[in-house]
Amino acid sequence: MSCKSAMDIQYEKNFDLSSYKTYNFYPIIDSKLPEDETKTIMQAVELQLFKQGYKKSETPDFYVNFFVEENTYYTADFSGKKKNYTESKKEKVDSSKVYLRTTAIDQLLYLDIVDVQNDQLAWNVIIEGSIEDPITYEKLFQYYSEKIEKALIKFYETSNQ
Repeated sequence: MSCKSAMDIQYEKNFDLSSYKTYNFYPIIDSKLPEDETKTIMQAVELQLFKQGYKKSETPDFYVNFFVEENTYYTADFSGKKKNYTESKKEKVDSSKVYLRTTAIDQLLYLDIVDVQNDQLAWNVIIEGSIEDPITYEKLFQYYSEKIEKALIKFYETSNQ
């Protein structure tokens, strides 16, 4: 599924990360992803923070924010069918058209922990990875879950030093 993976972690040593017990998501998240994919990342983050003992709260100690930068790779599809083509719609397809099919996505996922009291970045990770075709919801969920689990384990380790 993932042909490469790397993490770059940075944190502000002036913040006592061990004092953090509660979290919520930043009030406005502009992930640069479709809404369903944004929700998938939020579910993966919630699951990992729950496993580490953090509680979601309306008055959190820290906010979680994230966004991505992506490069998408395509190949030409001369079959005359759209990727989501369904026979039930009986669409007529112009065979002179070329459709693009996604073959892989290279991504940088920026995951930030923001100290609520000071409204400053306390910890962040940049996760580099790739997803190859076929890209399904299940594959995306597994991809994000694995990446976010590894990153938030590092956050937990940093906060408990």
